[in-house]
Amino acid sequence: MIDAPAAQNAGPKNPHTAFGPPSTRRSTVTHEVRAVVARQQGAPVSVETILVPDPGPGEALVRVQACGVCHTDLHYREGGIDDAFPFLLGHEAAGVVESVGEGVTDVEPGDFVVLNWRAVCGRCRACAKGAPWYCFDTHNATRPMTLADGTPLSPALGIGAFAEKTLVAAGQCTKVDPAASPAAAGLLGCG
Repeated sequence: MIDAPAAQNAGPKNPHTAFGPPSTRRSTVTHEVRAVVARQQGAPVSVETILVPDPGPGEALVRVQACGVCHTDLHYREGGIDDAFPFLLGHEAAGVVESVGEGVTDVEPGDFVVLNWRAVCGRCRACAKGAPWYCFDTHNATRPMTLADGTPLSPALGIGAFAEKTLVAAGQCTKVDPAASPAAAGLLGCG
């Protein structure tokens, strides 16, 4: 058994969380964060305040610690992947789970994670055969992140990690060793 003074000095669960695990209580909080947004095809990107909701069922709110720059982000900005502007760019990232929605059991607040652009269903024919990379029913978070004026954002590859925080399907979070460098671990999210 640990006495109270020793517990106070034990430090956080994860070296990437400066003050220990964040609160897990449910609320209807919307987080104002800074993010990189592509508003229109070919135009320069801008750093803007966006609104990120608390996670709904099956979702996780992640405080992004590192996000690599990938050529895919340029393709989004140029309209080469989709035309659902405005885009919240960034997808190869690592961070710490801040809170989770109802039904999430694979990750919890304080977990250091790499963000994946495919959250597999675990139930389709491919997943049942042990080949989740062929999943027929991948998914992303359903609660929208928005610009400050309420305009919905399209997160690149369902992640949108060029932001201080992002909302993803919990299945897009893969726990990794908290001793890993966020900058190095985030690169794994690109595939």
